[in-house]
Amino acid sequence: MAELGLLYLGMGVSGGEEGARNGPSMMPGGSFEAYKYIEDILLKVAAQVPDSGPCVTYIGKGGSGNFVKMVHNGIEYGDMQLISEAYDVLKSVGKLSNEELLSVFSEWNKGELLSFLIEITADIFKIKDDKGEGHLVDKVLDKTGMKGTGKWTVQQAADLSIAAPTIASSLDARFLSGLKEERVKASEVFKSGGFGDILTDQAVDKEKLVNDVRQALYASKICSYAQE
Repeated sequence: MAELGLLYLGMGVSGGEEGARNGPSMMPGGSFEAYKYIEDILLKVAAQVPDSGPCVTYIGKGGSGNFVKMVHNGIEYGDMQLISEAYDVLKSVGKLSNEELLSVFSEWNKGELLSFLIEITADIFKIKDDKGEGHLVDKVLDKTGMKGTGKWTVQQAADLSIAAPTIASSLDARFLSGLKEERVKASEVFKSGGFGDILTDQAVDKEKLVNDVRQALYASKICSYAQE
């Protein structure tokens, strides 16, 4: 088609609603000639990071741009699962209140765990239920869906014989999350409530637990990124 003057450019875009307002991260792939035609536009549209510049770079030929976006989403699956498990341990074992969790995640977002996902996790603990008492986080349905990019990442990893256990485990967790009725029935057979019940009689050093979970989360994120 290039001989006919038709140039194709595919592009992964990340940023959601905030990206639409303040600039997204873009991952163009395909015809480099096509990219050069619109490079100036993309550089202006992209999110701008101090000391790093615009969040856009030409990835490579073919569908490489969308492939990178797929892997990006797969890593995000893993990150969200790691954060949810960190929350579970702090809430169930440490018995941290939502106010304490807000403080912990806000502090984490000032150090090596600084990220958008940690930031919005902290924000969640601020939200009160405007139609009842307590915090909204305690009333969220424990069931989620998926768009498919995490599954595609795991499928590609398997096809390429690459071990990606963190993302694969996060995908399994999503599968189980969707089986709400089955989990309710299983809970009637297996009565344990999890960590909280198992460790109910043990004293917990909250400060040490928070530090241990922080380090475990950081190490797990490094492992997840290394898998990709």
